[in-house]
Amino acid sequence: MIEKVSACPGNDKDLNSNNEKAIISLIGSSTADAVGLPGKAYTSEEFLEQERHTIFANYWVCVGRSSVLTHSGDLIPIEVAGIPIILVRDHHNEIHAFNNICSHRGLKLVTQPCQQQKQIRCPYHSWSYDLNGQLQSTPHFGGYWQDTYEGFDRSSKNLQSIRCEQWLDLIFINLAGNAPPLRDYLQPIIERWSVYDLNLLRYGEEISFEFNANWKLAVENFSEHYHLPWVHPQLNNSSRMEDHFSFEVGENHIGQGSKLYRIGAIGDRTLPVFPNLQTTRRETVAEYISVFPNLMLGIHPDYFLALVVNPLSPSLSVEKMTFYFVGDEATNSEYEELRQITIDLWKITTDEDIEIIERLQKGRNSPAFGGGCFSPALESTLHQFQRLVAKAIAIYS
Repeated sequence: MIEKVSACPGNDKDLNSNNEKAIISLIGSSTADAVGLPGKAYTSEEFLEQERHTIFANYWVCVGRSSVLTHSGDLIPIEVAGIPIILVRDHHNEIHAFNNICSHRGLKLVTQPCQQQKQIRCPYHSWSYDLNGQLQSTPHFGGYWQDTYEGFDRSSKNLQSIRCEQWLDLIFINLAGNAPPLRDYLQPIIERWSVYDLNLLRYGEEISFEFNANWKLAVENFSEHYHLPWVHPQLNNSSRMEDHFSFEVGENHIGQGSKLYRIGAIGDRTLPVFPNLQTTRRETVAEYISVFPNLMLGIHPDYFLALVVNPLSPSLSVEKMTFYFVGDEATNSEYEELRQITIDLWKITTDEDIEIIERLQKGRNSPAFGGGCFSPALESTLHQFQRLVAKAIAIYS
């Protein structure tokens, strides 16, 4: 493993020569002795390109919600680390993912969400594909009024399919097609949260944030609670730093939680909660899991949270935050104010986080930053995430 790590940074000569020891330290050192990822891992376009070909290609990446694709023929364009992709619900109610490029000249096919389409048509030369990605029509491709020519293999020009699976309402893709089954990848999470009836989850609201920082800083910030007293004083009043704990959740995921989560209330009214929480002693427990690479999940007695962060450039990212509540009743208008308490708290918390991670990004432009260090008591989760990044690039480079 160590031999591979030395090649981890790829094309950036300075990153190779100056920070090889830091990368190796991430793999082999204890949290107390480890050095963090170097600044160029957050600022370098070359490093992000490495991440595209390793991390975002070889792992399951969460890309959106299946409930957005309500009807057959619904299409949604997305991007994963800058790669254009289409999500499609076909006539058999199955969801597919394709590279969002025409097989003819590489034009981006879909630029806006579309509903109940019969086909996917390229506006350039009117090539069309069915909802399963099969090439249907190539007008005049063999000459005037001739759609084909002798020897043209239409089946070789179908849309390029991307492996796609679903868990709960969340859609995942695996660009390289080499990941284990999604359920196997998520099994440690499924087992840990098996005491919750996740079939009760109902979509509530989705909000988006764009920030001037590397995507990894959002995951790192989500993965530790050391910063709570100073960055989130309001949150720390109800969920104190010292009430938090870390836990293991498989090789590729990072877990932490709070033992004293307080449900939002208006008078004596609260949101509906998961059943059997007292039996399982989880009526005041909230847990947060970072699913490598870019998905962050939070489960609470009264709601479920999914955050997906996507890099637009080394120093620009977008995060989508989706709230799910417990049972049909929780989505009724009578609970609107209570739902809004939860959403507003996360908006405040996220605004506070964005200010910090944007300053972290600026700090990583300094040649004086050598990777930093970790608290062995409070930042082992952050260290684990950085190790996953370094190891993934080393293995797949």
